[in-house]
Amino acid sequence: MPIPHSFSLWITSNLDAYQQALADLRVEYYLAERPLHQPQCTLAQLRQFNDLSLKIADYCYTQGDDDNYFAILFNLHQKLIDQLHHDGPRAPLFRLQALQLARHSMTGLCQVFIAQGNWQRASELQREFLQYADSMN
Repeated sequence: MPIPHSFSLWITSNLDAYQQALADLRVEYYLAERPLHQPQCTLAQLRQFNDLSLKIADYCYTQGDDDNYFAILFNLHQKLIDQLHHDGPRAPLFRLQALQLARHSMTGLCQVFIAQGNWQRASELQREFLQYADSMN
């Protein structure tokens, strides 16, 4: 009959596995982020960055890591907003896609704020987003 492991050992091993998986995902994240700084960034690269960021955020959420979940969503949102103002030869379709993806990340952030009872911050974020959207017209 196997010897049962202590709860503390189980928590420690799961936490170590989570930290290692998160470190591996961060490497992927930084590689996916690099093209955003280049003028020739494609829609596919933008979507890849968005999808990977959401994958990491979802992983953090399912592991109960609310702080990292929020930080990743917030960082994604900021990077997408930055793409709206990026100088260079990017097509209007690229900026429109960045705006659409930023709308989705803003929705996730607003859900976090509302769950925390911070209606004011959710409203401010929505107001800021509408200003960015209006500036594209």
